[in-house]
Amino acid sequence: MRSLFKHALAALCAFYAVAAPFTASAEETRPLAVIVSSNPETAVIQQLSPRDLGAIYWKRKQYWQGGTRIRPVNLHAEHPLRIHFSKVVLGSLPNEQADYWNGLYFHGTTPPYSVQSEEAVLRYVNLTKGAVGYVDACKLDDRVKPLLWINDSMISSSKPALDCEPRP
Repeated sequence: MRSLFKHALAALCAFYAVAAPFTASAEETRPLAVIVSSNPETAVIQQLSPRDLGAIYWKRKQYWQGGTRIRPVNLHAEHPLRIHFSKVVLGSLPNEQADYWNGLYFHGTTPPYSVQSEEAVLRYVNLTKGAVGYVDACKLDDRVKPLLWINDSMISSSKPALDCEPRP
């Protein structure tokens, strides 16, 4: 009986050790800004609906209204902001999307381009015609323009209150 209790306690501790970082990052996520380029040469849209955002990242919508190809960019699959974005916008985690993308791959459709950092997202969106991406709202700069905001589990066109103080 004592052995069973020790194993159960060890399993519970292991679970919390693995799960704690993910729950903490979800609670501490600042609002995300969905961005396009502010450069007139690469900017092709001025507004975006939450419904279109999901369709773009599932690659069901591939062209902007004027005919420019949409170039969505993701953070890498383990990035906390990617996980948050995927849960809110796509309704699933990145690792749960593999079967979907594997099925489309054989029809010539690949997943959105993926980069390693928010700085890489900012650069890609600024320099790539038709690009759309997302970053921590506190990382916005004059290279990009926010069109939507993701705060907790809501997608809105209204800018939320931002607390951009450094976190411990």
